[in-house]
Amino acid sequence: MKTTLPKNFTSRLARMEDLPEIHRLEQTVSVHYLGVPGMSLERLTNEYQSPGFDPEQSVLFIEDQEGSLVALIEVWDESDIPVNPYIWMTVDPDCKDQDLEDYLLDWAEERSRQVFERVDPELKVAMRVHINSAFESSQEALQRAGFEEIRHGFRMRIEMEQMPLAQTWPEGIQLKPYDPEIDARSVYEADDEVFQDHFGYVKEDPEEGFKRFMHHFTGDDSYDPGLWFLAVEGEELVGICICRRYGSDDPEAGYISSLGVRRPWRRRGIAQALLQHAFREFYRRGKRIVDLGVDAESLTGATDLYKKAGMVVYRQYDLYEKVLRSGKDISVTRLEDD
Repeated sequence: MKTTLPKNFTSRLARMEDLPEIHRLEQTVSVHYLGVPGMSLERLTNEYQSPGFDPEQSVLFIEDQEGSLVALIEVWDESDIPVNPYIWMTVDPDCKDQDLEDYLLDWAEERSRQVFERVDPELKVAMRVHINSAFESSQEALQRAGFEEIRHGFRMRIEMEQMPLAQTWPEGIQLKPYDPEIDARSVYEADDEVFQDHFGYVKEDPEEGFKRFMHHFTGDDSYDPGLWFLAVEGEELVGICICRRYGSDDPEAGYISSLGVRRPWRRRGIAQALLQHAFREFYRRGKRIVDLGVDAESLTGATDLYKKAGMVVYRQYDLYEKVLRSGKDISVTRLEDD
């Protein structure tokens, strides 16, 4: 590695039994910067158990002289074509500006280069990382490491003082309850189809993708099949709205994880109807706040839809990229013609 740790700090690879300590650090950082407790231990455990992810190879710890975890970095390259290894970095606010981020990013780059042997040599490989705009120390470290800011993401929110108005469904479109025994595969396929029009999408093996999809969406207590809403025309699934009982950082807020309509049925008001139905169901359940995440420059115009529905931006994440190997970019960067 090019960088060395400051005195009184040591590094090691993570283990699954470290999850409570990882959760403690994540909570400390979330409360300090965002004022919310962050991801629950159950959701964090589910993430670390994702198919293809091995924390003992992909997560590096930094500990202080008392043996307490003060920083970590994760490298997510579990997809079958890992052209964009995804980085997640967390540093205790009391330890910022001590060059810990530089050490972590140096290690993450070495770790990310391991994907070269799994990716066609003609393809571009680039590390990507989202950083909350409030994390200035981490942003500065990314810039020192050669990352460039390429995009922004928003966390959007609606706070409801009364039951939202019912939405009129477009002609021929009906709301269908989700049946886990029957609909799981078709929902995954619709979600995959919809997200082919989103920045950064890379096509993956459908069997592996389905396993990861089900693990991610149903593997912890935020999952509730009663919060999965399907729009159909006859027997055809045309739109989906997958919600969670709570989000990744605020347990008081309901969360919309995935909302989309298949191309032939777009621009008919289906997404708006699904969104409004989700708001009403959360309100009925006693949730007055609903959050979601969105690409600030959404290729499908999702940001405008959410603003029209009364949602406002309350947090920004900046997407940074570092190209490790030039070549053909197979990730989606623009919307192809219909």
